[in-house]
Amino acid sequence: MTTIHADGYVAAGFRRVADTFLANFDKHGDTGAACTIYVHGEPVLDLWAGSSERGSFTRDTRSVLFSVSKGITTICLLMAAEEGHLALDAPVAQYWPEFAANGKSSVTVRQLLAHQAGLIAPEERLTVDDLRAWTPVTEALAAQKPLWTPGTSHAYHAITIGWLAGEVLRRTTGKRPSEWLRERISGPLGLSLTFGADPDAADFAPLGDPLPSQEPAQADLTDLDLVARVMGMNGALDGMNLFTTANHPDFLSYEVPAGNLVGTAHDLARLYSATINGVDGIQLLRPDTIRDARRPLSEGRPFFGADAGLRWGSGFMIDSPRRTMAGPGSFGHDGAGGQLAFANPELGVAFGYQTIRPGGEPDHRAEDLCRALRGCL
Repeated sequence: MTTIHADGYVAAGFRRVADTFLANFDKHGDTGAACTIYVHGEPVLDLWAGSSERGSFTRDTRSVLFSVSKGITTICLLMAAEEGHLALDAPVAQYWPEFAANGKSSVTVRQLLAHQAGLIAPEERLTVDDLRAWTPVTEALAAQKPLWTPGTSHAYHAITIGWLAGEVLRRTTGKRPSEWLRERISGPLGLSLTFGADPDAADFAPLGDPLPSQEPAQADLTDLDLVARVMGMNGALDGMNLFTTANHPDFLSYEVPAGNLVGTAHDLARLYSATINGVDGIQLLRPDTIRDARRPLSEGRPFFGADAGLRWGSGFMIDSPRRTMAGPGSFGHDGAGGQLAFANPELGVAFGYQTIRPGGEPDHRAEDLCRALRGCL
């Protein structure tokens, strides 16, 4: 066993989380990771340890956070809704007329955020240049027919939801998620969060080799072609080898609002704290907005794939048997490879965890940290 030393800060009463963080290295194979927790607007734990291929893993080491991106894009859209730019229960086509094609005229923004729109993969073959240009993707999704009658079922829109929610934001505010994040969130809060990054930057850590899996992933593999189209945006990415793809400059050179957020654990905890408590006088969302957005909308067996035991509200992943977070009332989003960020207003807690060692199946690291956190509260 290799003894790992963590740097940072642990407040009295949160030693159990620190011990669990170190155990993720000793028992679960972490190689470079960080965890930050805020309570009532103040940091109570801020730890980092290990290394990447570029050297020591520090508090400022940034890495790809995968679907944690979805929670951040949701926050951008909810901020815009609070300001009156859009209404969640209005039809998407009210703001994006082309979206009404092929029976989608009544699909609401809320249904879209709850993975109920039936647009889990583009039908049109796409390229990296199409993703970089943005509009070829949104035009393709607006034109196609949904896989099911929207609102009657759900399935995880792994990548497409970024362009769908992002285009609603662009149509109503003139800003894409990357711009809103930079100007309205990262800038004011002093965060390093961005969609995409310079892969050669000194503070960027590429992902390491994935941990081995002890059991198959909970997925319906009867239609591998559809899985590949979902994860690869129908030819633009190698979504079946996601962790290798994430290290490629192409993946980091443009905006993927559902999947290529880059930042630190401290960024995530500080941002989520600003949604519920305010940080340095900045509060991103009102309590009533959060209450509404975390109402359960999609759970149970999806239209495609297996029931993984997860639940969604309006864009946020909410507490579930599979992803307990800080317990009932928690909202946020996890990300491939083990990443997790969330908040719980009633407890005043905000949490961020990043790792550059992608997890296998099962991956207990984030859930063990959450269990330890609940034991400290």
